[in-house]
Amino acid sequence: MDINVKHINLTNDNNNITKGIATICIDDCFNIEGVTVKRSKEDKLYVQLPQRSYYDKETQEKKYKDACYPTNKETREQISQVVLDSYYEKLEEKEKAKEENENQKKTKKSVKSKAKDDLQEQEEEEAI
Repeated sequence: MDINVKHINLTNDNNNITKGIATICIDDCFNIEGVTVKRSKEDKLYVQLPQRSYYDKETQEKKYKDACYPTNKETREQISQVVLDSYYEKLEEKEKAKEENENQKKTKKSVKSKAKDDLQEQEEEEAI
């Protein structure tokens, strides 16, 4: 079975238990939207398939049930592995982009400060 992630969006809030939301495609013919990467209480990441809410008839308590689910453990593990791999790749891309952005800011600052130093030197030479 071929499972791949079509896209994944990361959340920006570090305090949020949801770390990312993905759309996966199975065998290039079936998409599942709303696959989430979450952080557990033990600070481990896990993958949760889409759920729907309902109210228990006896207790009137709001509960959740999987909207779709694999029929065996191996498929669930494969989905989890593919989604987590994609999550880590996206996280790495985000870190690289952040580093590049910081480097560009440093370069712009150094160019500005160099231009400022050159201007001061010209003013000093004109004053002499």
